[in-house]
Amino acid sequence: MGKSRAQEATGHLWIEEGERREGLIADVAPLIPTFRTYSFAIPTELSDSVQIGHRVMVPIGKRGRLVRGFVTALDRREWDGTLRPIDSVLDSQTFLTPELVELGREIALHYHCPLGRTLQAMTPEAVRRQRGFRRVRVARLALSIDEIRQSGTRLTAQREALVNRLAESSEFVPVDQLLESSGVSTGVLRALVKQGWVEVETRKELTLPTDPETLIVDPTFELNADQRAAIAAIESAMDTAEFCVTLLFGVSGSGKTEVYIQAMRRAIEAGKQAILLVPEIVLTTQLVQRLAQRFSHVAVHHSALTDVQRSIMWQQVAAGRKSVVIGTRSAVFAPCPHLGLICVDEEQESSYKNLQAPRFHVRDVAILRAQRLGIPVVLGSATPSIETWYNSGTRAHYRRVALPSRVNDLPMPKIHIVDMRDEFAEQKRVVVMSRTMERLLGETLDREEQAILMVNRRGYAHRVFCPACKSRLTCPNCNVSLVVHTAGGVSICHYCRTRTPTPTRCANVACNEPLVQMGMGTQRVEEVLNTLFPRARVRRVDSDTMRHRDQYRQLVDDFTDRKIDILIGTQMIAKGLDFPFVSFVGVVDADTNVMIGDFRAHEKLFHLVTQVAGRAGRADASGQVVVQTSTPELPALQFALTHDFEGFVKEELEIRRRVALPPFRRVTRIVLAHARSETAQREAEALAARIVGAIESLGLEYADVLGPNPCALSRLRGKYRFDLLLRTKTATAMRRLLGEMETNRALTTKAESTMIDVDPVALT
Repeated sequence: MGKSRAQEATGHLWIEEGERREGLIADVAPLIPTFRTYSFAIPTELSDSVQIGHRVMVPIGKRGRLVRGFVTALDRREWDGTLRPIDSVLDSQTFLTPELVELGREIALHYHCPLGRTLQAMTPEAVRRQRGFRRVRVARLALSIDEIRQSGTRLTAQREALVNRLAESSEFVPVDQLLESSGVSTGVLRALVKQGWVEVETRKELTLPTDPETLIVDPTFELNADQRAAIAAIESAMDTAEFCVTLLFGVSGSGKTEVYIQAMRRAIEAGKQAILLVPEIVLTTQLVQRLAQRFSHVAVHHSALTDVQRSIMWQQVAAGRKSVVIGTRSAVFAPCPHLGLICVDEEQESSYKNLQAPRFHVRDVAILRAQRLGIPVVLGSATPSIETWYNSGTRAHYRRVALPSRVNDLPMPKIHIVDMRDEFAEQKRVVVMSRTMERLLGETLDREEQAILMVNRRGYAHRVFCPACKSRLTCPNCNVSLVVHTAGGVSICHYCRTRTPTPTRCANVACNEPLVQMGMGTQRVEEVLNTLFPRARVRRVDSDTMRHRDQYRQLVDDFTDRKIDILIGTQMIAKGLDFPFVSFVGVVDADTNVMIGDFRAHEKLFHLVTQVAGRAGRADASGQVVVQTSTPELPALQFALTHDFEGFVKEELEIRRRVALPPFRRVTRIVLAHARSETAQREAEALAARIVGAIESLGLEYADVLGPNPCALSRLRGKYRFDLLLRTKTATAMRRLLGEMETNRALTTKAESTMIDVDPVALT
């Protein structure tokens, strides 16, 4: 039997035990479930092709199975054992620079994810596949012009024209260009190739578009004293080329975006590049439009780009042709060769957390990257996360800069809290819109101003239940209610996407009573608005209506041009957007998610209400906000009523201190899932016992494990879920604990899936 390709590829550099050799060695992080890297010899024929960050094929295991991996280090050294060679190189270029590879190493260590998988997540798939490239045939002389003339072979006029054209350049010349400029046919070129005088290669080249001339338009307004002080603080860090984190704490409408722009402009003047990170694609649409008027070369990166657009953008950034990068999560890894500043807008947003391994938080990765490069990072928010606020008052490299008032001293909007229990008691029915909201919304439309209504959930109704037997319509795979969608008459699970026709009567044959639809989604609110205000131009914005990238841009344009009177949407419209004619904002059901078992729930409620309220009254029109709730006594709502962020944080920090939760402890969540509830619980209990043993063996102080407990979503996609919460005093202690358990294989379970989430932002 002949040797397999893997055996042939790995055999020729194996050496006898004890024999000493010297050569170029590559450390490779393979794309397999392992936390280690492997060393491989680099064959002579590949020595010029292998660079740090390149993808390579390497043999792994006793049978030498070829797998992909990333080169993480190169070094010339001796070895005296068996050492396999790299099989092949997959990339002609890489955007994983040594700086980004080392950043990936830190991310993998902190978030407990294999390095290979981490590096794979740092470069978009479209970029790795070189989408947008075209194949180009190029040619050059294989012999010198003197060698050709001394060969004794007579040159025809056409052959001589082609040879002379190639002799003008020492580099490869595109074949199409060569044939056109020399006036010869492909047959002449083929003859010279066959004779050995010319060599032809096929390459992939990216045709970069020519950037249009941009007319820079600066606004006529002057910065206020607070904005000038904030810019000066950021520029001082840029001038000294030192790492620092500036928390730009500014109320909604205080001009944080202008501070970002001025700071980025200063970076560009110094020959640097800047990254501006935003949490939502809608925010990207409006910000790109603004930045395009202020900067000549802006690159945008978000999930709605086509593969070709994403690949071209990455190439332009790496070539230094784009000075400003704006985008969502993966834009933090933009391959800027001259990065000088990173800004993170709305830093508190949970959407900055990556929901697949590596489960990194963009804000923290931005800080880590800035620290490694020795550059400043700016975190902007009207409602900073509890951790960021705490760090800005306790850590030496943090500073806090405040923008306490709106631009032009505009007043903050007036917030009305409406107790929907009173509405139910008076009207004897469940209502979508309170009388206060209906009245103020009507007055807004009468003044020909605009309004935004925020609804926490999409769909029509959240619950379908039988009032007779108390049963409800639930997902067969998840422990959640199906959500009614009027389009198609179906009910959908928003977790596993199960779809079923919406029933009208109870499925219990002994009951068969009519079903009742409860709860409010964006579709139901839209229906109510069309009934109450038939002349109003209403637009619903959620993932059901925004399915194409151009729809976001058109939405922003239409609302800006006042072609829409009322905008209804989920959380994607609650922050960052700036529309001057919006004078009314309504929150239809503010406390939908407060009752879940998540210690961040009240913080998220305060953020949400404050952020959506900040959309109102950002120009001449004064702002009115109505927040509908069945729990008006919640501290988060009471503090939001008076825009008292510092009062809310002070109370919340005291609660977190008492129960030893972030920012006073570091937390890692481990979720085990299995088709059998008993198996999931048993494995979770066994894992908890091993964690306790590891804590004791390491002698970690202030470390413990909570649980296991059923998850808030106790059954999801057909699997029962239990979770554990690990708590340690520091991030270093958490790394030691997880690393020790990984080394001892103590994290291995018989559950069908085990998810490890370091620094979780949600506990559902």
